[in-house]
Amino acid sequence: MADNYNLFFKELRGSFSAVELDELCLELGYDGGEVFTQPGNLSRMAQDLQGYARRRGQEQQLLAAVATLRPHLDLKPYGYTGGAGSSPTASSGASQAAAISGTAVSTPPAERMVYISYAWGGESENFVNQLDQAFQAKGMKLVRDKRDLGYKGSIRDFMREIGGAGAIVVVINDKYLKSPNCMFELTEIADNNDFRDRVFPVVMSDADIYRPVNRIKYVQHWEQEIKALDEAMKTVSSANLQGFREEIDSYQTIRNTISELVFILKDMNTLTPDMHRDGDFEVIFNEVQRRFQ
Repeated sequence: MADNYNLFFKELRGSFSAVELDELCLELGYDGGEVFTQPGNLSRMAQDLQGYARRRGQEQQLLAAVATLRPHLDLKPYGYTGGAGSSPTASSGASQAAAISGTAVSTPPAERMVYISYAWGGESENFVNQLDQAFQAKGMKLVRDKRDLGYKGSIRDFMREIGGAGAIVVVINDKYLKSPNCMFELTEIADNNDFRDRVFPVVMSDADIYRPVNRIKYVQHWEQEIKALDEAMKTVSSANLQGFREEIDSYQTIRNTISELVFILKDMNTLTPDMHRDGDFEVIFNEVQRRFQ
């Protein structure tokens, strides 16, 4: 299904107008300002909408909305299981009621969803898997990259989506604080304000953030990364540096903000990972719930 779904948008996404893409977005109850990263770029807008629906498990609803908009299209080869012209609300009673009453649909926007930011592998990911299972058992799904970012989805866009989320569980370890992707997520979260309110941190034992002399090493790490990349960039023509400048800009942002962000994290009473496990993650679950009340 996923491959056919991707094929559909690859073949036809350029044929939608901006007005039609806005209509499809509204049909699924999405906020276009949240979905579209490059308004005016029709192909990118369609790609954004495709990925946004896929991460929420709403491929069928989106294809059904397209079937309503373009009833002459045969969408079955692309994985659509409904009939031509079927309404996307037919597969969701909650969405149908929302379309009639004007109320919000059941799928919340990003600012009402709980994301998780963490470094892959090791004890950190083991903890995340346990946290994820506990939250699902309590009726709350965490949005995480390995499950919700589809094949060929934009990692950068997903990280920006995390940055604007209303609640983010951030699992900090040594690898996280040295990872360009993880730290990009953290700076994106900080850029969207209300950092203390939106972040629910867990600090793993190898994250050396509590003594100032140890926190310095993370600033040193990013200074060394900047220096190494800057020196490497000088060895090639400026015409061949597309993408590298953005990388070094990102590194500099991390270097300039990591000290303050880590100080905020170490100042928060995060409890230990074992304390969260022993309490079946009840404390962090309740705090996240309270965020949305």
